[in-house]
Amino acid sequence: MKVSYQLTWPVFALLLLLASLSYLLDFNGLYGQDAHEFLRQSRELLRRLRGMPPAPGGMGDAEMAGGYPLLGALLQLTGLDGIPALQIVVWGSAACALWLFELNLRVLSPGARAESRWIFGMLALSLSPFFLRSGLSVMSDIPGLALLLAALFFALQVIELERYGAVAGFAVFAALAVNTRYALAALLALPALALTIELWRTRQFRWLALAIAAGLLAFLPFFWLKSGAPKGPLGHSLLHDWSLLNLFRASFTQANGTVRYFLPNIVYLFYPLIHPGFCLTLPALFLLGRRTDAALYAKRLLLLSVLLYLLFLGGLSLQSHRYLLPAYGILLLLFFPAWDRFFAYGLYFFKRLTYALLGLTLLCQVFFSVWYIRPLLARNHLEKEAAEILADTLPPDAEVFAFDLDIALQTYLPGVRFRNLYTQRYDHFPAGSYILFNESKLRDQWAGQNPMLNWEHARSAFELQEYRPLPDGWMLYRVINSK
Repeated sequence: MKVSYQLTWPVFALLLLLASLSYLLDFNGLYGQDAHEFLRQSRELLRRLRGMPPAPGGMGDAEMAGGYPLLGALLQLTGLDGIPALQIVVWGSAACALWLFELNLRVLSPGARAESRWIFGMLALSLSPFFLRSGLSVMSDIPGLALLLAALFFALQVIELERYGAVAGFAVFAALAVNTRYALAALLALPALALTIELWRTRQFRWLALAIAAGLLAFLPFFWLKSGAPKGPLGHSLLHDWSLLNLFRASFTQANGTVRYFLPNIVYLFYPLIHPGFCLTLPALFLLGRRTDAALYAKRLLLLSVLLYLLFLGGLSLQSHRYLLPAYGILLLLFFPAWDRFFAYGLYFFKRLTYALLGLTLLCQVFFSVWYIRPLLARNHLEKEAAEILADTLPPDAEVFAFDLDIALQTYLPGVRFRNLYTQRYDHFPAGSYILFNESKLRDQWAGQNPMLNWEHARSAFELQEYRPLPDGWMLYRVINSK
């Protein structure tokens, strides 16, 4: 079977949709600490690409994979600023993810009509609320998903079409995917093992050697990129607390403070099937599923890979919808035969009902997309508004002790000297310095940890003046003197 790589209009439509939404919503993709840390790393990598010495590695260098900021840095070599460069990487990755999703369907379901594949990809994947939210954000989720789908596409060509040379493509894109999202290693482990066994069984030793060499070469830039990091991926803070017992917990105390969720991890793992942030009507396809839908060896391999990945996520002391997006993408590949049955028979026998169900799904996707994108816009607006207020309030070269908002404010106020209340304990707060804090917001999550311990010490040992209120309960305090 020959696979066509032709791009069609939905790919370009998605790219235009994301760019237009970002412009209309006045959203630069930055929200929360991770997005601003990716921007900082990207600008630092640009300095290194231009031959400047590397800055000392920080916590973000150890906790976050470097593939996404590296792509942004390479794009900045054309003269773009860091923020639009990272946005363009995400928009382009989202369009590529939709294209690669359809390519995977061509291999797994070669007899399906093209309209069925594209409508499914647009409705269930690209209009999924969490996919759209990630496609607007300066985050590594969508680039990681696109690279994962590329790696799986080459793996499926080896397994289903016996094109052994494609194993080199798998090795390269698997390496890039892991270096963009570390957690994807748990999802790609079984395909890598299956390909190794297949090449060894069929005595394709030269292709196996080529794949190993290609994968190692793809890793080399990231050894350079992370050369100054204080620890490697295996030292990630979330791995320290990994435990199977976390499957039955809904409250965790770890490096991110104390977090409490409504449901335990074992229920959270089912979110790709039941959460409105993915596709609310997806479970209906169970009614049209057949045992033969998973008859292919490749599909059973994908299912086992998803289960292993979800087991890994369930052991983490964290619940993040972003981490579930790769599992959701693969589950859609496995659900496609049931969808194709609905699409073909529905349009033939029950055309009006089918159109009504498609319209209902579209309305649900749009409604929940608005619902889940609103918090991002609110956080982005808070960060920019706080930066504007502080720019008019703080004197030149001010020293500000802060937490949470400080990472974002460093992007907008590079001239201010921020001191992070999380990274260390402070015994002294100089007179004339400032503290930016929100006790009601941070008290429960960070009880007994540096942010609250530093704040309690500052409040008890120093005279603080409420200097300027900020939105959402934040307050800028001025340190008058020690008590």
